[in-house]
Amino acid sequence: MTNPLTIPELLENIFSFLAKDKALYPALFVNHFWYHCSTPILWRHIEFSIEGYRWNRCDKNIFGPLYRQLRKLKRVMCEKIKPLYCSKMVYLKFAGLKISDALLRAILRSCPDINFLILDRSYGFTNIPIIEIAKYCPKLLHLNLDTCKSLTDRCISEITRFCPNLKYISLASLYRDSNISSKSVIEIARSCHNLVYLNLNGQPFINDESICMIARSCVNLQHLDLSFNEIITDEAICAIATGCLDMRNYR
Repeated sequence: MTNPLTIPELLENIFSFLAKDKALYPALFVNHFWYHCSTPILWRHIEFSIEGYRWNRCDKNIFGPLYRQLRKLKRVMCEKIKPLYCSKMVYLKFAGLKISDALLRAILRSCPDINFLILDRSYGFTNIPIIEIAKYCPKLLHLNLDTCKSLTDRCISEITRFCPNLKYISLASLYRDSNISSKSVIEIARSCHNLVYLNLNGQPFINDESICMIARSCVNLQHLDLSFNEIITDEAICAIATGCLDMRNYR
């Protein structure tokens, strides 16, 4: 009789369940078969965040083990011949980290199934890999570029045109420290009709016209954050109230 723990399909279902609670890692050390079954599942969700790591005063860009692991990821992703499981990635998060263009471009070009992309508070890269999101991530559903200084109107225009299925967009910025304008919001309204979450916190150059377009085009919108915007008037607020009937959270 076949041992059920050697059937790939069954193991994949079990391992996928364990991965949700980050309990899959011990399976890597059971045997070679379990290792090869669990590795592609672990690669679906890649997350690096400064949260939980102690600040290293010797070098502000180094967070000990976090950056050592990040360098290992870069070595793998920048190789000409990569393991097949690298392409399984669907979730990528870099939070508060210095990231190079080379690493971002290597990941984007190798992982066409990414649908969650979070670059929250990360820095060190130009707008080039941001624009390439449009080319290499057509399945994108969730995009977070909070406080991304390399973000421009062109970036948003390209991404929204080629990633029309986006449901979550967060473009929060430090007040007055933004390179995007109402043009970006208009492009979002034109392309992302399935949008349910839009965060424009700290974006001071967003006007009534663009928000009214969001109200007309993104009728499923449930969350809208316009905090620290001083030029939005009652016209835009009324448009949201009448156009987005599913709205649950407005700031």
